[in-house]
Amino acid sequence: MLISKNAKLPNPAALRVFVAVVEEGGVGRAALALGITQPAVSQYLRALEDHVGHPLFERQGRHLVLSRVGQALLPEARRVVQALEEFQRVSQAMGRLELGEVTLGASTTMATYVVPIYLQNFHQAYPGVRVHVESGSSERLAERLRMGELELAVLEGVEHWDGYERHLFYEDELVLIVPPDHPWAGRESVPPEWLKGESLVVRKPGSMTWRALERAFEQAGLELNPTFYTDNNEVTKRLVLAGAGVGIVSRVVVQPNLKVGNLRALRLEEPVGEIRRYFWLVHPKVVSNLAAQALTELLKA
Repeated sequence: MLISKNAKLPNPAALRVFVAVVEEGGVGRAALALGITQPAVSQYLRALEDHVGHPLFERQGRHLVLSRVGQALLPEARRVVQALEEFQRVSQAMGRLELGEVTLGASTTMATYVVPIYLQNFHQAYPGVRVHVESGSSERLAERLRMGELELAVLEGVEHWDGYERHLFYEDELVLIVPPDHPWAGRESVPPEWLKGESLVVRKPGSMTWRALERAFEQAGLELNPTFYTDNNEVTKRLVLAGAGVGIVSRVVVQPNLKVGNLRALRLEEPVGEIRRYFWLVHPKVVSNLAAQALTELLKA
């Protein structure tokens, strides 16, 4: 049953006193347990009885015993007190970041190759905080951030938005990758014109990788003519490892392969030259969620 907005609710402190008197076995013991005076306990009980309209206790000799009304209301009073104590516990825990939740968006490249180490550090610092991570295209995540469905995001190609802050999170570059037995494997760079004689593996049109690559080749007056389009950096690398062609990916994507030596990374020479990529940490100027504040500071560090 709905309660009228004009209905007067019982004082939570009076309910706590009522429960304490029952559990401690008397007014004096309840006062000691609660750290208040006996007259204060009696005052709370009178106020609660006035609110209920019936006595909650009956005196039998020197002892107080629950009335029938008191017996009926005691379980409800206990539930209210327990709920209030749990409310207090959770609110204090969230204030200390012992509990909490935060939603983070990250472009596919950042979510796969860079953000995980930050989240590991965040979890070590705040093990009770849940982090919801959503990866995908920067465009889609930017829209979700501005709709309030994400609290912060790591995105590429972000302009300044009113009401939001952005901080440079990661700087990268696009590199050409080849297997170690490829004729170019011993080189540090190759002329972009050489790509005409190779099967080229790149991310699909519409991706931020493709846009950066296409823009660089257009500015150089050169044409891109890929053989394979992929929607996944790992697929791009697998095709190159299988000998299907040469690929172009962000350096961070191929870093693990460079360490084990099963791929080589080369730069493209002029007129294309270095192709830089910039990833930004973006969040509203006002962040009220303490967990989101903590994660933002860690990602900015």
